[in-house]
Amino acid sequence: MDMLEGDRDVFIQKYAADFISDFDRSLGPFLRKSNGQLRRRVRTRETLRLISQILDHFQELPQLLDPHLPRWLPVLASAFLECLRDRSRSSRLSTRSQLLQPSANAICRIIYTFCKIRGEKVIVRFLHVETKYLELLLQAIEDSEHHADAALKPELVNAWTWHERYVVLIWLSQLFFAPFDLSTISSGNADEFEKPNVAGFQWPQQVPRIVLRVIPLAIRYLASPGKERDGAKALLVRLAMRKDMQELGVLSALVQWALSSLNSTEDAATTSSYYYIGSLSFLAGILRAAEDTSMMDQHLSTIFYVLQAIAAEENETYKAVNGSALARKMMIKATRSIIAIVLRKSRRDMADTEMIEVTIGYLLERLADNDTPVRFAASKALSIITLKLDSDMASQVIEAVLDSLNRNVLWVKNESDPSAAATKDITAVDPLEWHGLMLTLAHLLYRRSPPPENLSHIIHALLMGLSFEKRSPSGGSTGTNVRDASCFGIWALARRYSTAELLEVETQSVLVARGHDPAASILQVIATELVVTASLDPAGNIRRGSSAALQELIGRHPDTVEQGIAVVQTVDYHAVALRSRAIHEVALQATRLSPHYGRALLEATLGWRGIGDMDAGARRVAAASFGTLTSELTRKLSVNPCENLALSIMSIISRIRRLQMRQVEERHGLLLSLAAVLDSIPSFIGEGSLEEQGAQLPISDLYNTLKGFLQEARDTKFRKPELIVEASSALVVSVMPILLLQLADQGHQLRPFLQPGSALVSEEHWHRVALLLEFVDGVRADKPNLFDDLLEVTESCVNDWLDRNEPEVIQHMSDASLFLLVLSSHSRRVDIIGNWTTKICAPQASRKKHGDAYFHALTRSQPILAYVKKTGDDHKQKFSIPQILEERWAKNSEIETRNGMIETRVAIMQSLVGKNVLKFEPDEFLHLISEGLDDYTTNARGDIGSHVRLEALKATKTIWNTKDRSPELVMRLFPQILRLAAEKLDRVRLEAKSTLTIILQPSDSAHFDELLFTSKAYFGFIFALRDTARLGIGAGATDFAAPDIERCTSSLLAGLVTSADTGNEDLVVETRAALAELCESSDEALQQVCSALLYNLKLYAGEDRVLVPTLEILAYLFHIGLLQRCFDPGLAGAGAGSATDGSGSGLQQSQRPDLKRLCLLAQKAAYKTGNVRKLEACIKVYGAMAAMETATTRTAAIEAADAGRADAISAPGPIVAPGRRDEGIANSRKRLGVLLFHPWPRIRSLVIDELWSMLASRRSDDDPGHSEKRQLEEGEGEKGNRQMTMLLGVDWSKADKAQMKTVTRELGLE
Repeated sequence: MDMLEGDRDVFIQKYAADFISDFDRSLGPFLRKSNGQLRRRVRTRETLRLISQILDHFQELPQLLDPHLPRWLPVLASAFLECLRDRSRSSRLSTRSQLLQPSANAICRIIYTFCKIRGEKVIVRFLHVETKYLELLLQAIEDSEHHADAALKPELVNAWTWHERYVVLIWLSQLFFAPFDLSTISSGNADEFEKPNVAGFQWPQQVPRIVLRVIPLAIRYLASPGKERDGAKALLVRLAMRKDMQELGVLSALVQWALSSLNSTEDAATTSSYYYIGSLSFLAGILRAAEDTSMMDQHLSTIFYVLQAIAAEENETYKAVNGSALARKMMIKATRSIIAIVLRKSRRDMADTEMIEVTIGYLLERLADNDTPVRFAASKALSIITLKLDSDMASQVIEAVLDSLNRNVLWVKNESDPSAAATKDITAVDPLEWHGLMLTLAHLLYRRSPPPENLSHIIHALLMGLSFEKRSPSGGSTGTNVRDASCFGIWALARRYSTAELLEVETQSVLVARGHDPAASILQVIATELVVTASLDPAGNIRRGSSAALQELIGRHPDTVEQGIAVVQTVDYHAVALRSRAIHEVALQATRLSPHYGRALLEATLGWRGIGDMDAGARRVAAASFGTLTSELTRKLSVNPCENLALSIMSIISRIRRLQMRQVEERHGLLLSLAAVLDSIPSFIGEGSLEEQGAQLPISDLYNTLKGFLQEARDTKFRKPELIVEASSALVVSVMPILLLQLADQGHQLRPFLQPGSALVSEEHWHRVALLLEFVDGVRADKPNLFDDLLEVTESCVNDWLDRNEPEVIQHMSDASLFLLVLSSHSRRVDIIGNWTTKICAPQASRKKHGDAYFHALTRSQPILAYVKKTGDDHKQKFSIPQILEERWAKNSEIETRNGMIETRVAIMQSLVGKNVLKFEPDEFLHLISEGLDDYTTNARGDIGSHVRLEALKATKTIWNTKDRSPELVMRLFPQILRLAAEKLDRVRLEAKSTLTIILQPSDSAHFDELLFTSKAYFGFIFALRDTARLGIGAGATDFAAPDIERCTSSLLAGLVTSADTGNEDLVVETRAALAELCESSDEALQQVCSALLYNLKLYAGEDRVLVPTLEILAYLFHIGLLQRCFDPGLAGAGAGSATDGSGSGLQQSQRPDLKRLCLLAQKAAYKTGNVRKLEACIKVYGAMAAMETATTRTAAIEAADAGRADAISAPGPIVAPGRRDEGIANSRKRLGVLLFHPWPRIRSLVIDELWSMLASRRSDDDPGHSEKRQLEEGEGEKGNRQMTMLLGVDWSKADKAQMKTVTRELGLE
């Protein structure tokens, strides 16, 4: 409903300084190297960042850039000129890489972005205007054209894009402001050069050479479909308007060329429409530039009649031209300028008058054009022309506009209330024509063309436009632009007319205003309508436009609007940005200021802007607002509030009864509004007699009406049944306290239950449900048939409703089911719950399975079951909600498809979130939640099990948020939550983070909450939580042993490896950095990580989801040189003492770091697998192990090193045995040799890559002992070179077995 997630203008105001400073810092390094030299190529990514992430934000408030344009644009212009001077060298640079682009192109893209944001007329003033740059720019664009014609290779950098051409063309147009004749800056005599051949253009005599170059260039780009056309038009207009060019006849020649191009029918079928658009845009531009002169007088009639011929579509060419909205817009602009020049004449003949009349008629027709730009141009042109007309003719134009607005508008009287104001029916109105007419009226008001005598009709039209709405056949809104134009018109009205002139308009003379207080002034009526629009309109720009118009109205006409200053502060421009806030808060605050605003808002809420809105979310908000507005008005105005509420209730009921069956949206909104009004009634029940107050409410009518609505909902098949179910459920719950008022004779026993229906059945007030059950049973002892007829219909409806799955209606349906249980009799309650249980537990096919709402209804029945058990009425049948749900969970995987299984599990978890049954019996649900946290079901859609995990996390939060939680509840789920807090899916990781925050120490909780869940610091904190001592879980006594650090590490790494391998790029970088930092922190941490990874290889054997990422992370840790330390006999004993602590872990001595075990686990993972990624990961692990030194090579290295070095490399520790280490290295080399014979070419190539890396690492080893030993053995280097040479020059994906055997034998891989 809220289209804007944030206020973009507020955002740019807040961060504008940061964006500007960022651009300042980036511009210099972007353009130049550190030595000041200009970069010839720049990064494309940096260009896009400067444009999209910095400059584009200023589109909302472009004026914020104004102080900085004089600093930035000259720098960009100078850099571009330097690029042009250097273009001969740059043409030899290759830009095949998409990561780089020429500096000239990047600079022009930035300049164009400035033009787009601030306008080219503003930007061009900051470009260099020295005449010396004219030749440079002109030569550059000509060269680019020659290269394009020569079809040079696209990888050369001087292949210009439209950005360069556009910038150069508008820059040239600025340079032609030179105050001296062009002949003085043209090289050579014009007669010495051949004049270019331009179709339809007759060259005048003695044209300067630079003009001979510019005109063909500009005419060529005038037919372009891109922005170059605007630059070419500006250049041609600037050239033609020069005095020296007019004297030479260039202006007349260009006008004749444009007219001939429009009259030409040769090759019309192959000529692009942009060719004609370019000619029209030139004519419009030259006429606009000549409006205050007489230089175009001789061409006016010719141009006018050509334009009229195009508009009349006299031939196929004109028909094609007129089919373009841009062409029609240019024609309107040209026609406007023609008439403006004609009206400037002191004497006008009949031909001039005819031109004026024809133009006015043509513009009135164009106001209904299908294209918005054309309507904009026509309305503006008509207002400008009207301003210059004689008063009589101007009045006729205004009357024509007003008559068109009143045409096809029907006023229908209210048959049920003849005294009520008539409502308008705009079914026959054309919304496009109304937009054009309203925009024209606004422009006329802005120029103060209409006399004050017409203000009554004008205000009537503006107020009609302010509430205009019409739906297209597809259901979309087509009235937004009309309301926008109306806001502009009211703003102009308030600005251009005095208070006295406006107050002379009588309120009753404006038909639309007759629904308001007759004593209110017309200014008060306008202000009230603006408040309504600003609070309720669906479009954000309309709400803000109304707020701006209201501010202008109250500011220009002080002391004429009730609570004027307060209204402006309430209906603030920023406050109405979000629709939900505008409806809820702004409307309520305006109502509190004056009932005048409240009544108008209340009436409008029942219209298309409230309960009639097509968006369901908007209707829900509007219905809630209707209840609060009704309540507020009742408090302000009514002496007897119950009577006023009764009138409101009956009014809504009468509206519902008048609805047709197809009006589902209106029925949905009205039912919710009725529920909102009923929810407000308990707050008006005073300390007096309940019987007297209840007598003032239509309880009996409401009872019968509710029964009728429920029967209709049950028996009628509506178009959108979920909306009717939602609204009817909400109404059933809201009516509960009103029905209880029938039991007013119970006195003080009834008062505790006079609360809104939703509060009576809420989870937070579960104890009140138990009291209500006792009260109802006590009443039923005397009245056994209490509400039975209504409950019978309700039960039938509820059973149908519970078969629905829509999330937005489940909450209301579960509340309605609890309402049914509360008001039913003893035995009926048990029977109803028994029916639900049977429905849930009975095996069903996927197509016939019950709705998800049954789970919610069952979990909501917990207080009912507790009451039944307390009263001893469960002797017939005993119910256990945990047992029922667990039984359904177990059957789920047997009777349903994978999609259906996940949907059911998600529904079960959702039914537990926030429910009291989970808080009261958490131990019974731990197994269920644990299985949900471990659900990794996948199908063609991907990881669909993540939905179950997400809901299981929310259920965990419900358990951990209980006041009396035990440490066991935390510790049993903690390792799984830790795993989910590190897994790759962002939404799961974020939810797990918020879950962990609950159990942290207060000092850690605030810090952890601030960490970004994709940052290195976040994962570092997660690693620290492996020590459960940091958790704030209380000191309660428990026999449950907390999970040790090894188990937590294993669980955490099972999730982390997925982020570090298959997450997004940034996530992979951050997780790997955090893991490396942990491993480097201490040998103990390294041992724990290594042991956990090996343990996970065995634990998750067959689960590629964890197995493959674990192998990849092992390879990564080998690659950065950390895991070698873990398997080093000299370093393995460092953490031995700590590694053997804790007897309860699954990670015992058998799981400690062991190269042979790692090799065997990798071999087992790769056995008969078809997973290429798994094989690739295993090869990486084999290669890393194969590159390690055996005991033999290590002994040789020790002997060759000095004594101090030998002491440092101590004997093997007690954990890692050198024999098993050497066996692991030897086995890994053998596995590489075996995989070299793999049937898949890609696998063989990967093995060769690993072998090459292994040999290269041996040669580049910087270990002193190793280097000395190699120096002692003269043949070692030659052997290594020979081995590496064997791997070169062979396509190993196609090599035969003989070559492979040679390699394995030579490298010792057998």
